[in-house]
Amino acid sequence: MKKFTIAMRFALGITTSLLLAQSAWAQQDVVLDRIVAVVNEGVVLESDVTSETAFIASESRASGVELPAAGVLRERIIERLIDQTIQRQEAARLGIVADPSSVNRSLAQIARGNNMDTQQFREALLQQGFDYNHFRRSIEQQIITERLIQREVQARVRVSEQEIDDYLLAAEANAQNQARYRLQHILIAVPVSASASVIETANAKADRILSELRAGGDFATIAAAQSDGSRALQGGDLGWRERQELPAFIDTALDTMKINDVTGPLRSPNGLHIIRLAEKQVGAGPAQQETLIRHIFLAGNQPGVQERLSQARNRILSGTEFGVVAAEISEDPNSANVGGELPWFSRGQLPPALEQAADQLTPGVVSQPFQTQYGWHVVEVLDRRERTITSESARIEAENALRQRRVEQEAERWIRQLRDESFVELRTQ
Repeated sequence: MKKFTIAMRFALGITTSLLLAQSAWAQQDVVLDRIVAVVNEGVVLESDVTSETAFIASESRASGVELPAAGVLRERIIERLIDQTIQRQEAARLGIVADPSSVNRSLAQIARGNNMDTQQFREALLQQGFDYNHFRRSIEQQIITERLIQREVQARVRVSEQEIDDYLLAAEANAQNQARYRLQHILIAVPVSASASVIETANAKADRILSELRAGGDFATIAAAQSDGSRALQGGDLGWRERQELPAFIDTALDTMKINDVTGPLRSPNGLHIIRLAEKQVGAGPAQQETLIRHIFLAGNQPGVQERLSQARNRILSGTEFGVVAAEISEDPNSANVGGELPWFSRGQLPPALEQAADQLTPGVVSQPFQTQYGWHVVEVLDRRERTITSESARIEAENALRQRRVEQEAERWIRQLRDESFVELRTQ
């Protein structure tokens, strides 16, 4: 076992006696930080935990996901920081880095996805209570993890032509009831070589969680507190998926599930899974619906922003052209100069709140002002259309979906293996 040394820090304390007009100098130890965990040759510090906790709290406020109790949250965050430290160490060993230009490009892409430039996005984050430097570090961590997975996992994943054929046959069989599912997920990780006692403990934990859920417990809160999945602190939300994108054990379970149903434990090589069907959307075969909208956007949530948008909407309803108002006041740099118009989009390509507002509008109707996590919007739907998916594009989408599904499963297994092979020592207070 490697020996770790900790450099002690000292500060000079000053004590002043005004009554005697004399100064006495004394040197004393000051605790500036402390080690929470030793991870191979690195450490997780208390300041890291504090910073990550504040960041997660900001995410929770923005998303509406209720976090677990403070003690449980602290444990989850320490585990998360340990995993991130191990991944950074492995990346350094392999020569994988997240250079500043890659981080900047990712930030710019996220900003564009929210119809902002980088500076506006930064200001919106600050207004939402996020630490921008921490957000930047989180993007850096994501890039490192993605590059690790690309090298160590994705490079080994193969998708055969037969698998693509099977995927497309399944999609064709479901064409009359083409559906997308938003799922929540709790994972109880079980190693492949687990002993009988470990498996028994995992089964007992799964049964206890199911009992809590069936007694009315909130799935997102329980997932945040107890799931071993990578999306635990996001309430276990897996986002929208089609049947063909899901592992077979989840796909089969969906046959008998209705919205808000919970099922499990489902078994896979990664462990035990508990699934909740949060939402379901039914489409119409291989055609993809696309929407064209224009909007006026004001960043932040300062007093008076909603009222400004209400006044702008009233001007439009009184006859002023939407594009004129957008050019005057919209803070979306990508659309303000083109009348507020955004590119055609299909489901999943815009922030959910924006898509939901557009879904509820008929063409030509201007929405009431509504808020997203980045600011306030007024939206008008200009048109809707259906785009037929060609055979070639369908095969490409099928291959990408199959590859992504396999990478997700293998990545979780690989990350747990990294952890099992690492030296970790938790330090108590």
